[in-house]
Amino acid sequence: MTGTKRISLGRRSLGLAAAGLATVLLTGLPVASASAAPRASSAVMIESGAFHGFVLCASANDESVWLKAINTSDPYCKWKVFGSSSEFTLYNAAKDQVMAYTGGNQGAVVMEDEETSPLGANGELWSWGGQEDWGASALQSFWDSGQNVDAMATDGDYARQDAVHTRGWRHGHQRELTWNAITVG
Repeated sequence: MTGTKRISLGRRSLGLAAAGLATVLLTGLPVASASAAPRASSAVMIESGAFHGFVLCASANDESVWLKAINTSDPYCKWKVFGSSSEFTLYNAAKDQVMAYTGGNQGAVVMEDEETSPLGANGELWSWGGQEDWGASALQSFWDSGQNVDAMATDGDYARQDAVHTRGWRHGHQRELTWNAITVG
């Protein structure tokens, strides 16, 4: 198909027009409030449940994912979500790549071309854990639901300032492993 990027979602594929990306957003996506529920044509930012005002962003310079202060005009912080709440892909149009988990406890969260993960498509799939009483949900690897995207710095209880990794829920500081999707225009 000329001019089309293919995003594979497990057993199904979606063709995305290179100039006007067709959007299929996740239903059941945890959002900051009921009024912020994403619509079919909207992108989302993934905000930390512990460090409000900080979101997941693809790096413009390399393949890493960072936690940055919210800037709604930064295209590297906007995600298209493809799939269901139990199995989805996070696509970043600015990078033309998907977010992936590299494996292992404290494994790196990276950007890569679709279906190039050493874990296959499963490394590029994510799921939402149950919503916690503070209103956010774990963003966990579909391949290893014990590994959650971690917003906490490795040397203290503040927003990390290095590339994002995963951490097991069982290792404490659970609020730092939770996230909300915020609809952006």
